[in-house]
Amino acid sequence: MLEVEGPQEDASTRRLMAQVAHAKSSSFIALLDGEGHVLDVNPAALIAGGLDRGEVIGLPLWATPWWAKTDDAAVSALRQAVSGAAAGRFARFDVDVQIEGAGQGMGTLDLLLRPLRGRDGQVAFVVAEGRAITDRKRVEQRLAQQNAELSALTQRLARVHDYRERLLGELSHDLRAPLQVVITRSEQLLRGQPDESARGQLVSMRLAALSALEQINDMLEQVKADHGEARLTLVDADLAQAVRTVAEQFEPLAADREVELALQIPDAVSARFDVERVSRIVSNLLANAIRHAPVGGRVRCALGVGEAAAALTVADNGPGVPVEHRDKIFGRFRSGLDGDGRSAGAGAGLGLAIVREFVELHGGDIALGESEDGGALFTVTLPLRPPGSAAEGRVPATLAQHAAAAQRTEFVRSQLEAELSGITDAPPAVPTVVIVERVPGRADSILAGIGDGAVTCVAEDAIEALRLAVELRPEALVVGTDTGDMPATSLLRRLAADDRLTNLRRVALAGEREADHSPEELIAAGAQLVLPAAAAEELGGRLWAAATTQP
Repeated sequence: MLEVEGPQEDASTRRLMAQVAHAKSSSFIALLDGEGHVLDVNPAALIAGGLDRGEVIGLPLWATPWWAKTDDAAVSALRQAVSGAAAGRFARFDVDVQIEGAGQGMGTLDLLLRPLRGRDGQVAFVVAEGRAITDRKRVEQRLAQQNAELSALTQRLARVHDYRERLLGELSHDLRAPLQVVITRSEQLLRGQPDESARGQLVSMRLAALSALEQINDMLEQVKADHGEARLTLVDADLAQAVRTVAEQFEPLAADREVELALQIPDAVSARFDVERVSRIVSNLLANAIRHAPVGGRVRCALGVGEAAAALTVADNGPGVPVEHRDKIFGRFRSGLDGDGRSAGAGAGLGLAIVREFVELHGGDIALGESEDGGALFTVTLPLRPPGSAAEGRVPATLAQHAAAAQRTEFVRSQLEAELSGITDAPPAVPTVVIVERVPGRADSILAGIGDGAVTCVAEDAIEALRLAVELRPEALVVGTDTGDMPATSLLRRLAADDRLTNLRRVALAGEREADHSPEELIAAGAQLVLPAAAAEELGGRLWAAATTQP
């Protein structure tokens, strides 16, 4: 180029420059005549197909090895595109040809056919330029498949959502009414001074009905919260009076249990809040505190007020809540040791979850700590005017709202009263023991040894034992030497790792065969007690005693 004056003007130089660019290009480039025969092709196209120049020069493009496995429709489209380019038209389309793995696999080309005109303006050649887009096509196909799967899942989720809505609607309508009838009739019979045997049965019936009704109401509240349908009915009222009214309804119940209920509430606190929801917050926290306070214990309810927020504290001198349980106490379906770490309680474990949601709806927060007496201390902070509430105009509470708040508080108090009364009158609980042992005759011998001292259930294998443990929440699970496809040590580890089974007593049997796990291995896997598997019938009584005695 240095030797030639005006290289851009010199035909030979321009041809050499075109050949260099042609050779260096990484795209698929072929020069065709008007009939589609290959006149020249760049090295990148030959390398992609694993071909020599002699294998393609002079052949129609669609007859070359690149197109050997291309379907007939694509070949026909290529021939029409070449004819169109020879007539001066451009054509562009995607086509699958053999350009992967040196011609061993199919890849996708974004192929452009364009006319190349001579000095006279007539089409002299056709240029076929292709850019490999195999990876992009694969991604597009994968995205299309995932979108289809997502669409199917969305449709299934919509059906599940619709089913849940209809189910909860039926629960609300068809179950609450008969439960109210059971509660009313049992209260009427209790007022008739029945004998002690009948009274105990009526108290248990009333407690069961109250608990079921509370669970239904709680689940409906959760559904509303999940769908963003929970709305506050904010009014301007006396927060101190609302807290005092709720607390006073619990005073007779606290006195019956010899629990000192101390109130530290100012004369008046002007605030904007939902009267019924705040009453629910206070009643749930007080019921929780009285439930866990010992006979002769103390419960303290205090309300403090600052410039922009009020702080409600409810404390008891019960067993308190261990630190490891405090992070999950406000989770859904957490009750008893599975939730607050204190003792087993009635209900579905939604009470404190709903309290937290009501507090957050007001723009406040709730925290759990330790009281001065060593029990639980709940601290609720509520803004005096929730965020987003109207700044102008006073909205007084209606009589219906106060009545609804009082009714809700009475419901929570009645449920607690029935629960505590039922605990007093209830007979001693019969423990439940699940046994998984596939050695012939051994499970029967263990059952014979236990006798009527416990409710027993024999699982077919380890998987069924896990399911029964979660569904029945037995006091103990006896892991035998043969548990099916899952080794005894694996079953013990899964039982120990399940947070829902913290109360489960894990008893393992040690066999005498070489294939059986040693007592040390069973204990390392999570067994709390290991007994020899021999003489199972004589050990039945020991198993029952061990299974029902906490470690």
